[in-house]
Amino acid sequence: MKIYKEIPKLKEDTVISIGKFDGVHIGHATLLEELVLMSDLEDATSVAITFNPFPEEFFQKKSLPHLNTRGEIISEMDEIGVDILVELPFDEEISSYSPEKFVKEILINKLHMKALVCGSDVSFGKDGKGNAKEVEKLSEKYGFNTEIIDKVLYNDNAVSSSRIIKCLQDGKMEDASEMLGYDYYLYGPVVKGAGVAHKFNIPTVNINVPQGRIIPKNGVYMTIVEVDDTDTYHAVSNVGVRPTVSDEGMVNVESHLIDCPVDSDLYGKRIRVYFLKYIREEKKFADVAELFSQIENDIEGTKEFFGI
Repeated sequence: MKIYKEIPKLKEDTVISIGKFDGVHIGHATLLEELVLMSDLEDATSVAITFNPFPEEFFQKKSLPHLNTRGEIISEMDEIGVDILVELPFDEEISSYSPEKFVKEILINKLHMKALVCGSDVSFGKDGKGNAKEVEKLSEKYGFNTEIIDKVLYNDNAVSSSRIIKCLQDGKMEDASEMLGYDYYLYGPVVKGAGVAHKFNIPTVNINVPQGRIIPKNGVYMTIVEVDDTDTYHAVSNVGVRPTVSDEGMVNVESHLIDCPVDSDLYGKRIRVYFLKYIREEKKFADVAELFSQIENDIEGTKEFFGI
């Protein structure tokens, strides 16, 4: 997949889709798959257009956390089969374009668009007036084909990044997984912790929270931990500030790998922590003995959940 950070001048026919694509959930995947399918039918190049920064970040003048990093989004698009990704620089000039000017000057004149695939909730151009109805009017005027994709529903409501984020913040991991199409995860290199867990024969691995990612609700989870994209283990993971053993107030992710060999050395290795089910809130216990007694109960419940 080719990636452009400015608007290229293309000569080949293209089929285009516009969107934030701030997290490749089942709604985005459906749209991108339709983009690739239609480009095959039109014998054209598939082009996904997103914005950098996202419009809400531009207007709020700050970076916002998202479901996926840029690299993950690129990887997902490439796997789906998108030919070109255009990360359109979003600035005062672009934000002032009318929908017609955007379509004529960028999509048609520069990107050689022959068809546009978009969601029924599409919004582009000044004040977001480039909606599905406007797209159909412009397609008649300029002679390009359109494919309007209905929103993907989950429990009778539209799937969206904001809805998934709300589920993660509420600890509703099963709902988030259904809308994402995969279990949400955090990742990073294993770093040294305080070493308290080893004293209670419950060794854990720690990662610092990656920048720019949505952090699930503080608490304890049933998880799957993948090490270096090869080995996987069942685990109990805590997201939070560990109030019983630390007063630093820094959020981290700490996981006890239930079926990992005790003598394994994972320091420096990269792990992914997939969140399957929320168990309980993080709380401050009277002492570490009470804390690890509760963790042992969490481990037993997780073993039962996984059938270990």
